[in-house]
Amino acid sequence: ATTLNVSLRWLRTAPLLAAAIGLVAGPLTYIAGAKLGGIDLINRFAALAMLGAGWAIMMPYLSIVAERFDGISPQRTRVSGRAAASEA
Repeated sequence: ATTLNVSLRWLRTAPLLAAAIGLVAGPLTYIAGAKLGGIDLINRFAALAMLGAGWAIMMPYLSIVAERFDGISPQRTRVSGRAAASEA
């Protein structure tokens, strides 16, 4: 949730790019997990195809959900502690 609201905020305006990133990056994380011994992919091609399809669908959806439930509005964002202290 934090990643989608902060570092991937730019992805909210590009749903097709979000789907493409999900299609590629989603399965790559599982490949890395398999190389580290965290998971065992029995049928590697089928597993990665399904994971890619799932992440391609979920990334745009999660971006929309993150935007809807974003607790940080642009007007209320503070750059330093002094801005908040001056209002008190």
